[in-house]
Amino acid sequence: MRAPAPLALGCVSFALCLLELPHGRALPARRVPPARSPPERIPALPRDPPAPQPFGTPRHRALVARHGPWLAPRPPPWHVRRLILRHDPRYRHDPRHDPRYRHDPRHRHHPRHDPRLPRGRRHTGAHLVRVGCVLGTCQGPDSSEEPKPGKAKTEFRNYTEGKLIDRVYNTYLLMHTHQTVEFVRRKSAQYSSCSLRRMSVMEALELLDQLVDESDPDVDFPNSFHAFQTAEGIRRAHPDKDWFHLVGLLHDLGKVLVLFGEPQWAVVGDTFPVGCKVQKSVVYGDSTFHDNPDTKDPRYSTEYGMYQPGCGLDNVLMSWGHDEYMYQVMKFNKFALPKEAFYMVRFHSFYPWHAHGDYGHLCSEEDRRMLPWVRELNKFDLYTKQEELPDVQELRGYYQGLIDKYCPGQLCW
Repeated sequence: MRAPAPLALGCVSFALCLLELPHGRALPARRVPPARSPPERIPALPRDPPAPQPFGTPRHRALVARHGPWLAPRPPPWHVRRLILRHDPRYRHDPRHDPRYRHDPRHRHHPRHDPRLPRGRRHTGAHLVRVGCVLGTCQGPDSSEEPKPGKAKTEFRNYTEGKLIDRVYNTYLLMHTHQTVEFVRRKSAQYSSCSLRRMSVMEALELLDQLVDESDPDVDFPNSFHAFQTAEGIRRAHPDKDWFHLVGLLHDLGKVLVLFGEPQWAVVGDTFPVGCKVQKSVVYGDSTFHDNPDTKDPRYSTEYGMYQPGCGLDNVLMSWGHDEYMYQVMKFNKFALPKEAFYMVRFHSFYPWHAHGDYGHLCSEEDRRMLPWVRELNKFDLYTKQEELPDVQELRGYYQGLIDKYCPGQLCW
């Protein structure tokens, strides 16, 4: 067998070239790069991304330890955080996320999770103080922006003109004629026992579907819608005070008296003290009291009438209506609400005082302390009235939860 000649000649030529290199040096060896440390191990992506958690909570710290800070959710910027605080329930419980408290040492630890706080036995004597502080009522209401009404503010409570003005005037004429000291005492004795019937708060709200307030110049739709409008306005402005949301829902519930047989002039409309001189800020006060017998009684026709200076509104007989009746229902059934809630319901229709500053000579220091709360409720009671009605069925679930929390079951009315 013959060897391939080209292959043999190639091998000989390569050997001769190696011998002819200067000084007989071999080809230089290939340069080997220096050894390097192995690259850092990057964790693999988890199958399911971790659920967003509030920044700084134990769950968030666990995500950082497990997945690294590049995968765990980061805190939102401050301008986004302010919006989250209003709308995201995950962030509402912790004041550390509020930029207003960033430098406040009192909020470095959340009191709910701080093991350093004492957890001794509770004392019944401090029950009201504890409820007020926990529910956020110790220092008065937080300042909030007024709701944006569907019309100019000057168009609300217009008692001089409008398509409903005749109906409104006749209601106040009857009210100011018959609301006397004797009438108020008789009605208070009649309804303070709450023995008319038993029903739940939601059942009472459904009754208001049949009621249109004839003293209100701003609305001509059932009062149940106004209850949800007020509550939703408060809910948007005070998302952390669920008890305040419920107050917005309850504040006009005493108007069920109309459906129990009472005339509207004895239930609806602005309230005023009986037993003393009528102030100028009372609606139609200059033209509707001429047939009221108390105005001709010298005991009741002076500035103080039958009261003492600074006696306090608790000791003043207010014209009978839905405010006082609902206050009596709440007190009789022992609603688990702070004192401010009872006070707001009782005096929210006392416009001559909280809107115009009259009758201050009868008020106590406690009344002046409560005044900001009444005014805060009034903003939503008045400026949330609009023709666009809320979807009650969609809201029922949330407010039923509040009812079950603060005033559950069948109540005495």
